[in-house]
Amino acid sequence: MKIFEIATILPKIFIQCLHKVLKIGGRRGILYTTFSLIILLFYISDYFLASSTERLEENAIMINNYNQKLALNLNATLSDSLLMLKERENLVRAIEDKIVTYLYQLPDYSYIESLEPYLEISPELLNQIPSAAPLEKGDFILSSKYGIRKHPISGKTKQHLGIDFASPADKKVYATASATVLDIKYSETGYGTHIVLKHRFGFETLYGHLNKVLVRKGQKIQQHELIATVGSSGASTGYHLHYEVIKNSKKINPVASLGLKYRVFLKVLK
Repeated sequence: MKIFEIATILPKIFIQCLHKVLKIGGRRGILYTTFSLIILLFYISDYFLASSTERLEENAIMINNYNQKLALNLNATLSDSLLMLKERENLVRAIEDKIVTYLYQLPDYSYIESLEPYLEISPELLNQIPSAAPLEKGDFILSSKYGIRKHPISGKTKQHLGIDFASPADKKVYATASATVLDIKYSETGYGTHIVLKHRFGFETLYGHLNKVLVRKGQKIQQHELIATVGSSGASTGYHLHYEVIKNSKKINPVASLGLKYRVFLKVLK
């Protein structure tokens, strides 16, 4: 209803601005129009941002309610197992109707924890979401976290929009989710040889400072598939992998994603 109201009001405001320009005329009129349109665009973007956040919160509450019921169902010990199974199927179906929209809306990993009861039943969904470490256990040390840090080369304090894994040269690098290879680039002063993968639900991942690239642009790959080896290309002080997770075009903290699949599968096994 609000969107319809905005769509009705906008043409009226535009016509008012046009009349004002014609009345004022010249450079002053153009400046007035430009200023008015900037203010108008600010209010429109602010409205849609607030509306988007509101929809996300509403969906988060709805999904969380379903998952709480699902968790209770999974832990139930009632003798009527057929009834419990039917209820579980209905809850899973209800979540699946909402899950795609919800996952696209997510700004980061902070909302995913509430999905764990559903993911215990449908863990294959984690194949589509960056949810694993890009290197094998024992092959790396987390050497630099996401956030503000002193740059190892320039010495300046700046935002580090990924995490660094110190690792020996040529250790294997794996895709953290099923994907399409979006791009393979080289930057002498930046990430060096690096790969960008495009996943579902608005996720992308970046793997930087590589030595060998073992995939090609446009290639479809699976989660845990070998894509490259660790190097020290670009602006680097030693062998390491720079890893980023991008969600809806914004770089987010990847730390919560590294053990996500392991945690869920551990609960499934238990």
